[in-house]
Formats: sequence, C-alpha cells, structure tokens
Amino acid sequence: MGRRSENVNRRTKKSKTRKKPSLKAYLFLVLIILFGIFLLINLVDKEVSTIAKVDDKEVDQIINAESKDLDIIESSGYIVKPNFEEPTKGIIIYGTGGVSPKAYIPLSIIFAKKGYLVAIPEFLFNSPNIGVNMINAIINNNKNVDFWVVVGHGSGGEAMSENLKAYDKIKGAVFLASYPKEGADLSKSGLKVVSIKGTDDKVLNLNLYEERKKLLPIDTMFVQIENGNFSYFANYENDNNAEITKFEQQIQTSVQILNLIDQIR
Repeated sequence: MGRRSENVNRRTKKSKTRKKPSLKAYLFLVLIILFGIFLLINLVDKEVSTIAKVDDKEVDQIINAESKDLDIIESSGYIVKPNFEEPTKGIIIYGTGGVSPKAYIPLSIIFAKKGYLVAIPEFLFNSPNIGVNMINAIINNNKNVDFWVVVGHGSGGEAMSENLKAYDKIKGAVFLASYPKEGADLSKSGLKVVSIKGTDDKVLNLNLYEERKKLLPIDTMFVQIENGNFSYFANYENDNNAEITKFEQQIQTSVQILNLIDQIR
C-alpha cells in the first residue's frame, strides 16, 4: 500500500507540475491568426473595394422596363428566367471580384427573354476566388435544365475554370476579359469555348491572357469588341469609359454567346 500511495503521489505531483502553454506560445498563435487575417484581407481587399460602384439606379431602370415577361428572383445571388415557359437551357454567370451579382442582371435579361434560365451566384466578400463551388448547387437546384454554359468575367473566369470538367451538363464556357486559372487545363475538355475582350480594356492582364490560351481548346473562338472595355460586360461604374455603351457591348457579347450555344445543339 505504501508503494502504491507513493506512485499515486508522484503522478499527482507530475500532473500538478505539468507546464501550461507559455506566453511565447500564445503570442505565436496570435501571430499566426493575424497573419491569416492579413492574407485574407489582401486577397479580397482589391475586389471588395469596387462593390459600392454598382450602378443600382441604371440596373433598376432596366429591370422595370424589361421584366414584364421575366421572373427575377433574389436568392444567394439572382435567378433570371422567363415566366412564360420552363427553361431547359441555362447560363451561369460568375461575376468579377468586388462586383455585386446585381450588375449582371441587364446582360442576363437578354438571355432570359430568349428563353434561358440565368443564374448569377453571390460569393463571400463578392470574391469568386474564395467562394465555394456554386456551380454544383445551381445545377442540382435546376434539374429541368438539360445543359449549361458557364460565363466568367475577370476573376470569375479563373474561379469557374476549376469546375467546368466536373459536370456532364456543362457543354460550353465563355471567358469575358478573362482566362483559365493556372492548372485548369481545358484544352482536351470537349467544351465549346469563346473568349471575348474589348479593344479598350485597360484592366485585363494581356500577358496572362496570351500565356493561358494554351489551356483552352484548339477550336476556341477569340473575339474582340471594338471600343469595348472591361467593365461594360456588366453595369457598374468604371473610370475607363468606352466609346460604345454598356448596352451595345452586352448585345455584341450576347450574340457571341448565343452563337456558341447554337454550336452545342
């Protein structure tokens, strides 16, 4: 009994003398957390900074003028679709970083009036690069849609490119002033692809645009919109005004996308 009690006492003493985390360990943990927050802020800061520039008044006017035969549903972004029939063809639009999905409603209306369902997902901090795979939820929630074309604007194009090969219902992809993410090789994907940019685009990284052409299928159509810029694919304010209007650029864009869909049928 005496030895047992001695052993118990020793274990008790050891447990009592077990060291608590030192101040240095706490400080190290705090530094790691702060560094993580710093990286997150740097990732989204540039994108989030443009969110207030969406032209709400202009978009609301277009909705009021054009939405008679449409349903515009706000749910984790927007669904824009005709109310006169159930669409069997769908378009997903991944907006560029920092821009509210509302800015893409005018472009979506053009397609919805043609009978398409258009989904514009909303991302955490309006940053598609840190958003979850929204394509999966959209496809699963709209099972009546037989095939999809995914459109990515700016950083939205990079974000969408990682998930395009994962779904049989995705038949086409459109890059608006954009390109695939590094490592997202679509060259043998079998997708129909069109890449569209404006001749007055001062935002698009032309070096990466040229470099990543190799990641696209060999039959990709490359289209330039004369006098178009980066922001006029959507409706938000930008310092780089183009010589054409937002509506003109979006009409030309829609023609190219509809031509792409015609090739899929």
